[in-house]
Amino acid sequence: MAMWIWHPEWTEHSTDSAGAFVHFRKTITVTESISKPVHIHITADTKYKLYVNSDLVSVGPVKGDRHLWFYDELDIQPYLRLGANTISVRVLRLYHATTHATSFPRLHVPGLLIRNGGLDPAPAIDVQTNDSWETALDKSTTLPTDILEDAFLHIYEKVGQYTTQPNWIPAKPLVFSTSHGLAAPWKLSPRLIPFPRYESVTFKAIHNIESNQPRANWEEALLGPHDTTSEGICLPAGSRHRLELEVENHTTALLYFRFKCPEHAGSTMQVVYSECYENVPDIVPWIRRKGDRRDTGKKLLGPKDEYCIPGVADQKLRSTLNYNSNCSDEDVFAPFHFRTFRFLALDITVSALSDLTMKRVDITTTKYPLQVLADFEVPSADNAYRQMWTTSIRTLSNCMHDCYEDCPFYEQLQYAMDTRSSALFTYCCSGDDRLARQAIIQLHNSYSPAVGLTASRAPAHQLQLIPHFSLFWICMISDHFKYFHDGEFVRQFLPVCDGVLDSFARRIDSKLGLIRLSDSSEQWDFVDWADSWKPLGIPPAAERTGFASYTNMLYAYTLKRISEVLVSVGRPAVAGEHQLRADGTLLALKTHCFDGRFFTDALASEAACDNDYSQHGQVWAVLSGAATGDLAFDIISECTAVSGARTFTPTSTAMSFYTLRAMSMVGGSLYDERFHGFWGPWKDQLSLNLTTWLEDTVSQRSDCHAWGSSPIYEFATEVAGVRMGTPGWKTMTFHPRVNLFPTLDVKVPFGVPDSSGLAHVHWKREHNTTKVSLSLKMHTGKSVRMPIRVVYPDGHDEMMDGAEDIHLTLN
Repeated sequence: MAMWIWHPEWTEHSTDSAGAFVHFRKTITVTESISKPVHIHITADTKYKLYVNSDLVSVGPVKGDRHLWFYDELDIQPYLRLGANTISVRVLRLYHATTHATSFPRLHVPGLLIRNGGLDPAPAIDVQTNDSWETALDKSTTLPTDILEDAFLHIYEKVGQYTTQPNWIPAKPLVFSTSHGLAAPWKLSPRLIPFPRYESVTFKAIHNIESNQPRANWEEALLGPHDTTSEGICLPAGSRHRLELEVENHTTALLYFRFKCPEHAGSTMQVVYSECYENVPDIVPWIRRKGDRRDTGKKLLGPKDEYCIPGVADQKLRSTLNYNSNCSDEDVFAPFHFRTFRFLALDITVSALSDLTMKRVDITTTKYPLQVLADFEVPSADNAYRQMWTTSIRTLSNCMHDCYEDCPFYEQLQYAMDTRSSALFTYCCSGDDRLARQAIIQLHNSYSPAVGLTASRAPAHQLQLIPHFSLFWICMISDHFKYFHDGEFVRQFLPVCDGVLDSFARRIDSKLGLIRLSDSSEQWDFVDWADSWKPLGIPPAAERTGFASYTNMLYAYTLKRISEVLVSVGRPAVAGEHQLRADGTLLALKTHCFDGRFFTDALASEAACDNDYSQHGQVWAVLSGAATGDLAFDIISECTAVSGARTFTPTSTAMSFYTLRAMSMVGGSLYDERFHGFWGPWKDQLSLNLTTWLEDTVSQRSDCHAWGSSPIYEFATEVAGVRMGTPGWKTMTFHPRVNLFPTLDVKVPFGVPDSSGLAHVHWKREHNTTKVSLSLKMHTGKSVRMPIRVVYPDGHDEMMDGAEDIHLTLN
């Protein structure tokens, strides 16, 4: 019988480390050939790596929390052989009673569980966890909590020498009461998302070498395809070496630093992980000074691993761990968690007692297996847009692992506002909703009835409340319903949506009809990373008056969006209540936050001319419906103009997506007129040699943040003009913006998973006409029967039958 197990002598020490590693092993004997799959379920608190006969089989589980803890189902049959087989598990346990490693939820009890899986388990292959397993504590590795560049993850390792052989003892079964409604702490669920995609890459270049070995030797050892028979590079005893390594693009990867096991211990290696070359920051890690990311005259700064390389005698002590099939003459430093980097700074100090041979460094990228179906091609003269497309895809992909992540380098946290954008970008480029569904569930599970809000980020070890982010979570539900029309899925979240919206309604001022800012110091009324709103991202006018136009606009916007869902799932009465609340809020905004020409960041009667007007106020006035018609067009035209009568606080990279939505929504020619100029900041980043989009231009903290991947949505939905007409793609709207590019070739996925396809848009301008074609192909090969509303450049529209390719000639 399978049961949770752990080391009987485990204690949680939180003085100098965020956690510790625990080893588990069991030997089984296979007496006859196995042809059928051998399925197991495996999970651990906090993370595990499973090895069978020294081969790495799986890394997991997906991040969970007390509401939902995931397990993996694996087939280990391909790794088994006749005779003795060693099953090994290395578990990272992050200490519970600390605020360290915020990105990794864990419960108050550590544990490992393996049990038989599948419909037809193989009883002769018993790897289930019980007291037949052995376990040992890893006393050589700590996870430092004092690295300035590492305020969130605490997964970087300081590995010392093995001085004694691991002390293997029987594992202790964990006994939990399973009656009277009691159970183990972990509420187990199969993983909801596919396993990661792994790919090998190599280093592109070596910079700033300080070594007595020539560049050619280093390049032969570390660049290009690896010859596993290569001797590597020999570093003389007593020598010191520094070099800086570059990969082609910003990367998330598992790393394997391989050495020939030296005769004596004492050599050390330090690895610093960096996103770019930069000047010394103003504030580490928050406020950076960056320019050309490949300016090798600057510094590489970031978190670090430190590793003591064992000698032959010490390596024998480690051989019982069974994590390396070639452990007799090779030593491998393989950091447990994936690392994020574009550059590595490597410092090696060789022991005076013996030479050290570095064989190679293996890089295996890891990320969510995003299948990009969309594509965007423009004439070579507009090559920057093609680069923007590929950079956006890369950025989004690098921010998708166990969950959507704000930035893989610093936080790896799934924030609701960020995730809403990332999910939309995912729908546009792949049609895949699996990671988004998981995100919606995890944020839902973070709901606190006492405050009426979801957490700003989930799963996470430390609770944070940003009220606006609960509204973005509701918008995620609305988005999902529109794209996939899955009423059964969204219905389960509606009670919490009601609770969130009621929490805002309870803060409505009885005289003004506006929502007040939260009066709790435990909540953060963050709006955007605007330079003039430092340090907390809150408009000064809102802090001064206690009211924020943005809060009320986002609230009304959210009410209207979820009302559409409620009507569709049979709750029209609640939808009517929400619509009345939205109408009341919009009236209050027009009464108290509109100066007759523009919307102010708070109360118009107290507005300061120089600092209380923002693009945010105009954008969200349009999106919420506070501004319509000519007014909407005028305020968006004015606030997005290069120069105008008034200065507006600009929206950041994060909010640029919503600026574009407002530009599109007001109609006319404004979107087309502003389009090419709008992308100046993105083109600037390309000129600075970024390969992923930065977090924001204010702090420049992270060089990879998916909320900057707006080009995915714009190029597919606005430029190519392929968008959903009615929820679930019952109809399609085709509104190509043919004036933006003379030639265009775009592919856009559409439909729901059981009935999905690819739309192919092509146009070419010849003389004074543009010939446009739209063809639809279903993945099943079946013909398409989808009504398509074609919107022409002059605004008039026409319904067409999507069963045939559509060909238009536009003047």
